[in-house]
Amino acid sequence: MVRLRSASYTRDTLHDPPRVDRFWQWQAGVMALRELLSYCAPSAGVLVSFPSLIIEHPPLKPYVLTQGRSLPYLPGQANQALPPVTVIPGAQGWLNPFCLALSAEVSVLLVYSPEQGLRFSFAPEEIHGFWQQLRQHHPTAVLEPIDQWLQQVGILAPSYRLVSQFSQWLLDFSQPLPNPAVPPPRPPAADINILQALAHEVRTPLTTINTFIQLLQRQQDLPQRTYQYLQKIGQEIHEQMTRFDLLTQAAEMLSSPPTKAPMAVGHTCLDTLLKTNLSRWQKQAARRQVTLTLECPAHLPAVLSNPESLDQVLTGLVEYYSQTLAAESTLQLVVQPAGHQVKLELRSPQYKHRRDLASLGQLLLWHPATGQLSLNFQAAKLLIEAVGAKVTQRRDRHAGEILTLYLPIAREGADTGDSND
Repeated sequence: MVRLRSASYTRDTLHDPPRVDRFWQWQAGVMALRELLSYCAPSAGVLVSFPSLIIEHPPLKPYVLTQGRSLPYLPGQANQALPPVTVIPGAQGWLNPFCLALSAEVSVLLVYSPEQGLRFSFAPEEIHGFWQQLRQHHPTAVLEPIDQWLQQVGILAPSYRLVSQFSQWLLDFSQPLPNPAVPPPRPPAADINILQALAHEVRTPLTTINTFIQLLQRQQDLPQRTYQYLQKIGQEIHEQMTRFDLLTQAAEMLSSPPTKAPMAVGHTCLDTLLKTNLSRWQKQAARRQVTLTLECPAHLPAVLSNPESLDQVLTGLVEYYSQTLAAESTLQLVVQPAGHQVKLELRSPQYKHRRDLASLGQLLLWHPATGQLSLNFQAAKLLIEAVGAKVTQRRDRHAGEILTLYLPIAREGADTGDSND
């Protein structure tokens, strides 16, 4: 166990450009804290914050310090089914936004100031010092249970690995908001036109062939072996049509204004989606000599996403990694709840690019040996975000390359439109 000091993200460490609001650092810290609490799964403890409840459904008992007439909830939380909060009114004016998580499994302090940005600490002496200073200004009896908890349980310094993981999550979410005056770069119109034309030219004959296969399968005197061959051909055509549906959707999104509405959101049962498609995805990866494994709990909550579109996006991601990973690689699909979201990760521990993979314009990847085409990551990211998911990509020394999708959990009674339950 090592002695851990506090850390802060300043302009030097995150290359924060001049005259840019650093509040995004606080938002990144809150999201990293969600991951930390989901990972550690504390059985009991408290979450003290100012000026509002920063995590909608915390696993710890929430206390919120408020100032003036401010409410303990954020404006966007007003209509949500949120847990009861112990409110401590009359917070002193010197307070900056902060969050203090105390539990037997992990304790951490987050503090934000416009001048210094985000600071966080796992050090027990610094957490104790902050709490003592807070109690001097707020000697209210409402906080006495926390004093008793600190005396009985105390604060243990976490392992270095846990702090490193938190820092990695923080970096994953530390993406400053782009300047709205400078729109993001878009691919050349020629690339988009080629993509649209290619998808149309390939998908049209595939649709015709698939129609003929369905007509042949309806013949009553068709030999069983011939029927099985037609089934395999039809499955291959279906997968190719799915791939080119993704190409078409990407082209439409890239050629439309940025304000175009996302795909319709539905109520998706992940259990059904994974069980239905796992075998197909494994066969899809096996064609590229890649092994796909699935790790998930026995039951997963439903998520807010369009079922058909999410199926297509996940199929496209399996295709993307299967094509870009070297032969004999392993692709791990890990799915688990993470607070108010479901986290879906694609991991490749022995990540190694195929050396013969080439870029075709700014949107496509081409495998010369097989002639296969797929969307590159930047184009695929647009489709991932369109199904209601947040996506991050990072490298880990032990887990290799990790692509993470965060899908919001569908709450009971919510109006979610279509469902595949």
